[in-house]
Amino acid sequence: MNIKQQFSLFFENMADMVFLVEWKNHELWYTEVNPAAQQKLKIDMVGKRLVDVLPQSVYTLINENYLKCIETRQPVTYSDLNLFVADLPASETSLTFIEEDEKTFVLGITKTLNAQKKKAEDYIFLESLVENTVDAMLVIDTDGFILKINKAFVRQFGWNTCELIGKPLESLAVTPEDMKPQSWKTLALLKEAKSVPTEETIRLTKTGMAIHTSISYSPILNEDGKVVAISMIYRNIQHLKELEEKLEESHDAYKSLFSYHKSAVCMVDDEGVIQNTNDACMTITGYSKEEIIGYNIVKYANKVVPELDLDKTKRGKVANYELLFPDAKGRDLYLSVTNVPIIVKGITKGTYIIAQDITDKRIMEREREKLQEQLTFQAYHDSLTELPNRRMLKDKLEESLAEAEKNKAMLAVFFLDCDHLKEVNDTHGHEVGDDLLIAFSKRLLKCIRERDMVARLGGDEFVILLHDIDNLEQVDKVAERILTTLASPYTIQGHQIKVTSSIGVATYPANGTTAKQLFRKADQALYAAKKAGRNGYQVSGFSAVEK
Repeated sequence: MNIKQQFSLFFENMADMVFLVEWKNHELWYTEVNPAAQQKLKIDMVGKRLVDVLPQSVYTLINENYLKCIETRQPVTYSDLNLFVADLPASETSLTFIEEDEKTFVLGITKTLNAQKKKAEDYIFLESLVENTVDAMLVIDTDGFILKINKAFVRQFGWNTCELIGKPLESLAVTPEDMKPQSWKTLALLKEAKSVPTEETIRLTKTGMAIHTSISYSPILNEDGKVVAISMIYRNIQHLKELEEKLEESHDAYKSLFSYHKSAVCMVDDEGVIQNTNDACMTITGYSKEEIIGYNIVKYANKVVPELDLDKTKRGKVANYELLFPDAKGRDLYLSVTNVPIIVKGITKGTYIIAQDITDKRIMEREREKLQEQLTFQAYHDSLTELPNRRMLKDKLEESLAEAEKNKAMLAVFFLDCDHLKEVNDTHGHEVGDDLLIAFSKRLLKCIRERDMVARLGGDEFVILLHDIDNLEQVDKVAERILTTLASPYTIQGHQIKVTSSIGVATYPANGTTAKQLFRKADQALYAAKKAGRNGYQVSGFSAVEK
């Protein structure tokens, strides 16, 4: 029984995709594929070269691994997770070298790894979340060895990553000696997956400075519910503790709730004029008691928040509102204010105005919103050029295809790259290469209309999505404009650099009605344009055009 007969016998009903590839004439040829592969890929492959069937980017990956298997005569396994691209499956392929009748074959079996893809994506997202949180975080394993710290931990305590990762927690002098027994008890509870309340305590910086810290503990469980690590989030509450200590120093002088209140408390008369105030009011606003007493706070509030009914307290009701108030240095304070009527024998004699400083909360909310915007931007844009990335391009293309189908319109997808980028990197260094890609992307933006899109897939690969195309002449004009614009020399870090571009174009609906079909056709056209000598373009289905 020869190898083809064995292939049919063993792999005909296998659910995984199986390929038998022959190495002949220094090229890879599809000899056999099983029904599962034929059904999933929907490509006529048998008897054809891999380079003629596959998109260039896919062929490059596969060719490298197949040749490695042939050269070493050893099994090779490679993965393609396609992270953060929803419609592309994750897979792992194992390659086996086979020789029969002086012929060389490679047997490839591709398994689906969509579950591993989801885990990898979740891990990347979690890593980003931990690294960018404003609170200090430290993670240890169940043996007490430090697995991770974030940037906020470095800023708050002074130790860097190299000093701590892999070291036992007990070697980290962050916990005062007299507090270590309690710390070990807490960790023991966490190892048993027990809940531990947030703790306010003292922790030490690398320089030995003690700071009041709020610590939140959380056991990290695996899928079986077993504790595999413990996370600790440290928040610096030194400023809160300092305020508490100042109030405690006045313990003997102030016995009433008025004096002890952590928020600013003012007692005003029936007209809203401040008659007395607590120390917290002076601490928060920066004004002395002499400056505050006699000020009509109600008139001020009426100007800032005119829609509020500030006479509710005269009717014996509590009023709540927020107030923007300048402190003694002219900085805006965000205050959460509660007006409480002072009632004596059933008669309202005045009002207690209790103001809580929520400035930090409002600032933190704005920072959180800013961080969220930044994370969202990073998720949909390329980090180097700030162009839309593959994820945004896919969403936009799907949206544009639906709109084009509805309006019977024509779209064009340009695949292009920066010719000879490798030579620039090798000659001038990757920093110059990166600056060249940034300049390259800016020129691309000048070649399109506002409604169109330029995206970077990675490396030197870019995609342009054109909307509302009337005819192929318009496509030719855009391609010519791009080639002309990109061909002008660049001045990068004092170097005169001249690079060109090769472009492959696919149009909707002529070359396909789905994003996958258009990408494949544009990629094949790009390959043909490069094969024709670079610095040119090819529209799928037509001959290449050189600049």
